[in-house]
Amino acid sequence: MAIDGVLLNNCKFDLENKIIGSRVNKIYQMGKTLLTIDIRQPGESLKILISIDPEGSRVHLTDLKFEHPSHPPDFCMVLRKYLSNGNIVKITQPEFERVLHLKIDKGGKIYTLILEIMGRYSNIILVDENNIVLDAMKRVGEKKNKERQLYPGIEYQAPPPQDKLNPLNVNKKDFFEKIPDDFRKYCYKAIMYNFRGIGPNIAKEIVHRANIDYEKHFHELSNENLDSIWKSFDQIFSKVNNGEFNPTVGINEDTLIDYTSAFELKYIKDLKTKNFKTTGDLFDYFYKNHIQKREFIKLQKRLSDIVNNFLDKNRKKQRELRGKIKESKNADKYKKIGELIKSNIYQIEKGQKKVVLTDYYDSEQKEIKIELDPKITPAENAQKYFKKYEKAKKSYNHLKRELGKFRHEERYLEQVQLNIEQADSEDDLVEIENELREEGYIQKQKQGSKENKALPPRKFKSSEGYDILVGRNNKQNDYLTKKKANDHDIWVHTKKIPGSHVIIRNHTNDEIPEKTIKEAAQLAAYFSKGKMSTNVPVDYTTVKNVNKPKGAKPGLVYYDDYKTLYADPDKELVKKLSENAKNTK
Repeated sequence: MAIDGVLLNNCKFDLENKIIGSRVNKIYQMGKTLLTIDIRQPGESLKILISIDPEGSRVHLTDLKFEHPSHPPDFCMVLRKYLSNGNIVKITQPEFERVLHLKIDKGGKIYTLILEIMGRYSNIILVDENNIVLDAMKRVGEKKNKERQLYPGIEYQAPPPQDKLNPLNVNKKDFFEKIPDDFRKYCYKAIMYNFRGIGPNIAKEIVHRANIDYEKHFHELSNENLDSIWKSFDQIFSKVNNGEFNPTVGINEDTLIDYTSAFELKYIKDLKTKNFKTTGDLFDYFYKNHIQKREFIKLQKRLSDIVNNFLDKNRKKQRELRGKIKESKNADKYKKIGELIKSNIYQIEKGQKKVVLTDYYDSEQKEIKIELDPKITPAENAQKYFKKYEKAKKSYNHLKRELGKFRHEERYLEQVQLNIEQADSEDDLVEIENELREEGYIQKQKQGSKENKALPPRKFKSSEGYDILVGRNNKQNDYLTKKKANDHDIWVHTKKIPGSHVIIRNHTNDEIPEKTIKEAAQLAAYFSKGKMSTNVPVDYTTVKNVNKPKGAKPGLVYYDDYKTLYADPDKELVKKLSENAKNTK
């Protein structure tokens, strides 16, 4: 979601109020697009976040916490070299463009950290007192851009200027002289195309606050309309000059963020709005409710596509194997032909291409036509059919074993797909991704990649006070059933359909009440492929009756001495039992 010059000016205002005079303490770079700068001033520690993510470029103070890489990238090392222990002395927004300059004094030398917050063209550049580039987060060579390069040693060039006026310095005369008299587009575009830093949202809002339809053509406006638009424009930018911002997000009916703005956009109807004191609060909310959700959906789709791809291959191979198994069932036919030739060997002569014999194995003893190899003797023809029988028989057994392996893998992948669908967070998906990597479905990362801390299982407490644990993924299912659970705990799982392992902890060592077992069964049905069904069959037994085959994929077990009941997935019950667990911590 792009930041316009107005919202960036709001960011500048909030930063100026907090960080001027502060000392740069620590600098971290997470990936290719995210940077944080820890700063110190008397009695307070703050953190600046700078992102050049094309879909979330921004700069603000943040309370968010990030995991820092063990090996900082080269650009981060350059920033640490020149900026650590320096003092932030000034922040500017040249000509109201989508660019901020952070001036940092270190040892009497002034360095400028240039933040170009321009969507997919965003970048972070460090220059020295002579305007020479020391480094850029995204280096740009001549092959990428013949007009403007960004790499160490070159003189910094600002983005090409636009033929627009700075709205902070515009008077009424300038306003009307800048817009051509014959401008024949929508009136909001007359503002957007002629004044810097104004995106479509603020341009439409200016016109709306003048009580004019923003899609009315500019050349059709009356003098009274024009005067109203100027007054609205002037009011907005007087607020900008005075720092009277109202950072706002608009939220649509799907609870997704529709816009971020320095002012509430009243021209957009049917949206809920949420106002914030600072851009830092706004963008932290934006990160948690938009960027994290976007990243979650992207990772969820990527993992789902990987699993679906392997499932498609698996099922195709199973179809091929079933076809071959069907063919190999002719093994007994070859044996029968060999026996018939052997029984009638004196009626057959070498050189015959075929022979018609009575089929003694048929109840009606019909005649059967048998193909022969004329180059070999009748006895050798019989042996040839016996060999075909042996080969087909061996092939049948091998194919059946192979089909079993693929069916086993299919069950595993279906369970992984369910885990991906039911993941609650990006951390859930990262654990599933690691599992797929360990199982060879995703290429392993190079050594030195960071290990993610294992998530706990989902925890619930029954109405009668029994802890119920539900696995988030296959590896966690294995851990719950084979390591965490005791022999007398109860294991619960949907019958013959993918689902999470559910464990009822038997802290009393007595018989677990029927109501608790029923609630656990409803949880098992909810966290399964049968989530949208009713009357889902669920098996349960003591953990000691659950075993894992040697070499089985994660999460796959067999069990005996079980009982079956039928349960309806109940979202409200899931919430209630989850709250029970939280309230008894």
